[in-house]
Amino acid sequence: MQELFHSSVNQKVQELGVVQRIRKLPYVLFIQTLVCGWFETPDASYADLANTAQDLGVHISRQAIAKRMTPETAEILKATLEVAATQVLTVRPQHLPMLDQFTGVYVQDSTWIALPDELHTIHEGPRNKSKRPKSSLKLQLCFDVLTGTFHHFDLTDGVTPDSKAAEHFSPVPAGSLCLADLGYFSLDAFDKMTQKGIFWISKLKANCKLFDTLEEPFCLTERLISETADTIDLNCFIGATKKLPIRLVALRLSEEQANSQRRAIKRDARRRGITPSKERLKRAEWYIFITNVDATRLSVEQIAAIVRIRWQVELMFKCFKSVGSVNKSRREKPYSILCEVYAKLITQLLRHWIMIASGWRCIHHNIIKTARLINLYARQITISFGKSKTALRKTLEEIKRTLLKSEKRIRNQGKNTTLEHLQRVENP
Repeated sequence: MQELFHSSVNQKVQELGVVQRIRKLPYVLFIQTLVCGWFETPDASYADLANTAQDLGVHISRQAIAKRMTPETAEILKATLEVAATQVLTVRPQHLPMLDQFTGVYVQDSTWIALPDELHTIHEGPRNKSKRPKSSLKLQLCFDVLTGTFHHFDLTDGVTPDSKAAEHFSPVPAGSLCLADLGYFSLDAFDKMTQKGIFWISKLKANCKLFDTLEEPFCLTERLISETADTIDLNCFIGATKKLPIRLVALRLSEEQANSQRRAIKRDARRRGITPSKERLKRAEWYIFITNVDATRLSVEQIAAIVRIRWQVELMFKCFKSVGSVNKSRREKPYSILCEVYAKLITQLLRHWIMIASGWRCIHHNIIKTARLINLYARQITISFGKSKTALRKTLEEIKRTLLKSEKRIRNQGKNTTLEHLQRVENP
């Protein structure tokens, strides 16, 4: 936190050559004010931020804060965010027997944050039917569920495809397992991971060509229709030109699950203005995955249970938006909104550090409940940070004790949790 709020901010201020016109509020304290203020109150007004500045030992008006929400401040906040994203805590991996065979289990995904159209030259978004330039950004996130630490945390333009953004991800360690949605589907990427000793599991893209072990094409839908068993497990090749060797596994769904998948397919098709094919609706009766993990490591049922882990990244985004309000703003001016987005993303990283250091563990604990519990200490964190390292350390120790006392309340419990599914397929 010292590095984040001092060295990185001052370095960016010097690079930009910004004149600090308000002596009593240098940029270091101004950035702290924004981050801590929106940590305490995600919908904080400028008056609320002025109160936060007082907690940090500075008296300044809300009008002065509003005037500082400039392109230069946005640049400084973005640079601070980039530094924060590189900070990784060392955490001992949690023990999950079925996953202990992997050096890490990484889930990745992205989420949209809309911005005012005036910012399209900074963060370009996909154009709508009117071809008007839009502005949005994507938060690209990859983290290890065994430790909870973020492996990749980066912003891209909203127009950038996930598969292209993934090309700039830092490589995960050999022996790791990677899970991602179809937005990252790439046979080239799967091939490279396999060559590096990285395991992966992915849903099957509907239009991919499949070939049997003799490299003869076959129709998966026909195979599914004629199949009498509830599972399929076969080795084959994928890709008309790539012909990448893979393991294809499929698990038959219940009627209720199949109907739910069909509704989701039809809903997505209506949104895109297309009609789903009969073949795709027929495949909705199955969970279908491709992987390079062989059957000696994971069974079909175990793969289906592990794929549920990818939902943890969706819960992380839900936490950022519902608890951190990164996608909401009371401001109207474009650069004020951009400054707020950057500052709130920094708060998400800060809170995540505190969660991990205090004992939160992915899958075992409810991230939303844990985040809300830590938010109760946001003001105390701000005040203690403004005093000394010793005061901040005492506050963090108090948070840790509170989480330990609240273990039962924040723990994921129930028959349909990801943890319960993993335990059930581990000990059927």
